[in-house]
Amino acid sequence: MVKRSAVVGASLVVTSLLAACGSQSPDPGGEQTPHTAQAPSGPQITDPRDAAALAPCDLLPAEAATSLGFDPEGQDESDPTRRACAWRSQDGRDSLGLRTLPDRSLSSYLDNTTQYTDFQELTIAGHPAVRANRNDPGELGDCDIFLATKDDQVLASMASRHDPDNDPCGLARHALEIVVPHLPTAG
Repeated sequence: MVKRSAVVGASLVVTSLLAACGSQSPDPGGEQTPHTAQAPSGPQITDPRDAAALAPCDLLPAEAATSLGFDPEGQDESDPTRRACAWRSQDGRDSLGLRTLPDRSLSSYLDNTTQYTDFQELTIAGHPAVRANRNDPGELGDCDIFLATKDDQVLASMASRHDPDNDPCGLARHALEIVVPHLPTAG
């Protein structure tokens, strides 16, 4: 029974993380606005990749998930508004989520840096990315990194660590370093 409650609890944590990723998008004026395709602005992508071409749980290969300390199979967390997958550690305490955000450019984060307590521009696997968190990842053990796979698509990596001494941002970044080179080239 204890193991089952831990699994249910971990599932709720990951679902919350994946839902929170949607709330991490910039919110000018305090209202959620739909993301529509528009002329890309911000950093241009020289090696465009298409994360949406893969099923969410195919983004991270099983052996890579295992090497990161997670169960080899992810759990599809997709619904009509998002494509996402989550991986959990054996004890259910740590999790990793990957989510494809179509019709969004990295400029939506770069143009709204003041909305984040923790913000840093990064380059991961040759792609521009940002670490954008509304709370301190070191205190909460959660970290979100958003990477531009192509001009109008972002791949989000959300990591949660139970032990604050284990860097959730390092995990989120490492997952993207593994995933991006294996994404199909965008046409």
